[in-house]
Amino acid sequence: MELLNDSCSNSSDGLSLVNYIRHSLKDSSIRLEIIAGLCLAIGIITAICQINKQKLIKKINQFEKNLDDYSYRDLFYFFINPEFHIDKLHLAKEFSERMHYEASQYMMNDHEDDPDFPDHFTYIKYDKEKVQQRLDYIFQRLLKEKYLDWCDAGQPVSSDSRYWWAKTKLHFTTYLIQREPYHLTDGIWLRGLSQGPMSTIEAKLFSIYIDELGNGDPEQNHPNVYLNVLKNLGLYVPPIHSREFVDQQSILDISFKKPLLTLTTSLFPRTFQPEILGYTLWLETTSTSEHVGLRKILERYDLNPKFSLLHTAIDNSLNGHGKYARDAVEEYLDHIQKTQGEQAVQEHWKRIWTGYVAYGTTGNIDDALKKLFKEQEKLTPRGEFIELIKKKSCLAQKMHGSRRIGPHNYLLNEMFASDHPEILCDELENSDMISKGHPEKSKLLSHAVSFQGPMYQIFNADELSIITRWILSLSQSTVNDMISVVVQRRRLSEQIESDIKLKLPDQSERLLRELLQGKPNDLLWAFRATQWTIPDNGEALTEENVDTCPLMKSISEHGILEKVFNQDKQIIRQWLLDGSPTINETFQQSTDQLDQIEILSHKFFKFQY
Repeated sequence: MELLNDSCSNSSDGLSLVNYIRHSLKDSSIRLEIIAGLCLAIGIITAICQINKQKLIKKINQFEKNLDDYSYRDLFYFFINPEFHIDKLHLAKEFSERMHYEASQYMMNDHEDDPDFPDHFTYIKYDKEKVQQRLDYIFQRLLKEKYLDWCDAGQPVSSDSRYWWAKTKLHFTTYLIQREPYHLTDGIWLRGLSQGPMSTIEAKLFSIYIDELGNGDPEQNHPNVYLNVLKNLGLYVPPIHSREFVDQQSILDISFKKPLLTLTTSLFPRTFQPEILGYTLWLETTSTSEHVGLRKILERYDLNPKFSLLHTAIDNSLNGHGKYARDAVEEYLDHIQKTQGEQAVQEHWKRIWTGYVAYGTTGNIDDALKKLFKEQEKLTPRGEFIELIKKKSCLAQKMHGSRRIGPHNYLLNEMFASDHPEILCDELENSDMISKGHPEKSKLLSHAVSFQGPMYQIFNADELSIITRWILSLSQSTVNDMISVVVQRRRLSEQIESDIKLKLPDQSERLLRELLQGKPNDLLWAFRATQWTIPDNGEALTEENVDTCPLMKSISEHGILEKVFNQDKQIIRQWLLDGSPTINETFQQSTDQLDQIEILSHKFFKFQY
């Protein structure tokens, strides 16, 4: 620097600093020193920038979450709304790949603890004929074990039966709530189908897709039909794309896992084309066996079975979605055979079966649901509702003016202000606002909290679920055991030697033998209409006089129903003591409803000019 300063000060021709440097660079030694200095400076600056960059990346990574940092409900929310979460698409792909890897390991062996049967998901190499036989075997075995054997056993819904989650209408409602994320996204695994020109494979998948969405008819749209089932239970369901939907605490986090897989995989329709074919194959192979039993349970609890009827009608393997799925897989592998050879066929088939297994095994809710049922036994529906009253009492005690409630005509404001929420619970239970066991018929839900009602938006979805559960719990559930007994003993109807007739509520009469062969609920109504449920002395039913009821006498020694119900005395006795409850079956025969279901993709399209 001294040399530079001296040179600048002594320069006689007044050269600028820049000109001087340029002039000085003619001296090689000075030029090398300056270049070395510049390189050193650049190196120091680069090192500092690199250190700062690493610090910045480290700081960013501290805030960037990985896949395991999110709950299933969070991920569901991201990928039901993918356009708003582009930055998380890598997580979607990672989740699908993880589930596919787990499935690829699971399918290499039989599993004795499999919920269906040990070899349901076991992998076999592709052979067109053997695969078709295997799919037939799976379909027939599932139908036998999930429906035919269940019917032979009397359609039980006890804790040790296949349909343990439908033990009561209360249990069944909890189950239906858990299935919201899955059924309200029905068909979404195919949302990535290509637009424009289509192959025959894509056309078959699209036929399935448009049927799932109702072919443009909202009343046939599968998610809409399921939504109607929930609404008939008095349940409010937030919009599926909303944060409120995924934040419902009444839905377990595990219940979002299976539909999450379809959401994530459908975002990469080309990458996961074989796996998506596998998803389709699993769903359409197993759907019928799932829905034939579910239809019976929906009817048992006075809920419209259309949701299950739609699936049993269109998912069959003869001319419905089951056949479409098989044909699509077969044509896809035929194309691979022609263009890539046998080894590629086996590789692609393995990926297809991986998709089948992944969709079938991901997100099993059984263990979590059983745990939830146990927790709900500790805090009863009544207890939950009383806690809700306490929660709302601070504001509610000022909101009801002169409104009175219940048999004792208490002022609502005073009831909310008191320290006895259990009394308000009892008064409300016995008021005209509640139809015991029927949330959809209760004014509290059908009017008061509706859009037209005075309590609109007072309760969120979880709180409305608490109210629904409480109302459902107010009715007896022994009717399930009684119906199972009637179905199971139906085959013994010929053992009834007498031609005795029973009355029906409309005062018509039918042979007892015919009633036993018909709808179980008709027989229960006939027992009541014929007064077989009333003690001989006409007094109120008690433990002491229940055995004098004509029904109990009919199943005793030498009674006309002894050979039919002689093993079921305790169940029938308890049914009588519970008030002889029945199910208000109001729906037409399934065949009548099937006639109303239109499957557009099964018809030829006609163009009108």
